[in-house]
Amino acid sequence: MYKRFIDLQEKKILKILGMMTGTSADGLDIACVEFKGLDKYPEYNVTYTGFIPYPVEFSKVFKRPLELTASEIAELNMKLGKWYGNVISKLNISYDVVANHGQTLLHQAPNYTLQIGEAQCIAEKCKKPIIYDFRTADVVLGGQGAPLIPIVDDFLLRQKDSAVIALNMGGIANMTYLPPRSSEKEILAWDTGPANTLIDKAVIDYTEGKELFDRDGKYASLGKIDTCLFNSMMDHDYLHRSIPKSAGQEQFGYVYYEKLKQKVNPVSQGEWLSFIRTLTEFTIMSISKDINDLAKQGNHSVDIMASGGGAENSFIMKRLKEELPTCKFMKFDLPGISSEIKEAFGFAYLGYLFLRALPGNIPSVTGASRSCVLGKIIL
Repeated sequence: MYKRFIDLQEKKILKILGMMTGTSADGLDIACVEFKGLDKYPEYNVTYTGFIPYPVEFSKVFKRPLELTASEIAELNMKLGKWYGNVISKLNISYDVVANHGQTLLHQAPNYTLQIGEAQCIAEKCKKPIIYDFRTADVVLGGQGAPLIPIVDDFLLRQKDSAVIALNMGGIANMTYLPPRSSEKEILAWDTGPANTLIDKAVIDYTEGKELFDRDGKYASLGKIDTCLFNSMMDHDYLHRSIPKSAGQEQFGYVYYEKLKQKVNPVSQGEWLSFIRTLTEFTIMSISKDINDLAKQGNHSVDIMASGGGAENSFIMKRLKEELPTCKFMKFDLPGISSEIKEAFGFAYLGYLFLRALPGNIPSVTGASRSCVLGKIIL
């Protein structure tokens, strides 16, 4: 086993299968990446990307993780690991190692974080080494264990003379501020608050499960903002915490959503559209508030690279551009790396860093006491 690990470390070209399942709990993103190099900035080539929807039983429970009992979590850990192993073993692709983020069920950093999907089950089915549990090492050092993608943003997006904000809008919205390489400023990143998680829940309720998200913001665009509800949401204590900080279902999950819904008790079509619009505006304003605060601190232009499901929502993007008129918006789209697959690529890259014994966290981002190698491996 030890020799197998050494052989992996000594390979100058590594083919890594990155796997990501996020808070939207819709399925598995996959990116197979060939890395060539030994340092932090390898050459790369994306050889395969894909998406595999979750079975209904997974999607349903992973959207409401805080309602699960300890025994249910233990059982799901094994079931999900077996599912991961089954679906990727059917892929007709070549790779050396799997780098799997797993499904986050609990995250209350710096106290604990939990991603499930038993790695031993994947290894048994695929007969490949599995790198997993990327967040714990940072949490042990007092960090948030999140966000982890900023080191990927630094690798892919950082510019010499202009600042870049990498904005990812999945279930939760997170942003990475990449100062110019010519600047002495540190990289910063944090979760701004909800992106699609509250909106999706409202659309599912409104359409009685016929639609899972607000495509192009069609419902939000027809609704009016409930000023009273919106103002109470903008007073959420998370928005006023200092960084580093990270958010999840604990802050913006079903418990919070149900409280909001009970406040307005939407029944008619107009009331539902107003509710969806208000939740959407909360996403827009919580993001733009943080970006405006950053932009005021610098004297350089700011480019925003948007990714995730929220970047596909034309209404959200239109409103963000209205709120951030001095920023230049671009959709994240690099050769072989689409917006949808960015995080799967990111965990392939974190797997590469692990095998090169290079740090995967950024202390200025997570709040950890020092940089460290992230992950564990099953050979």
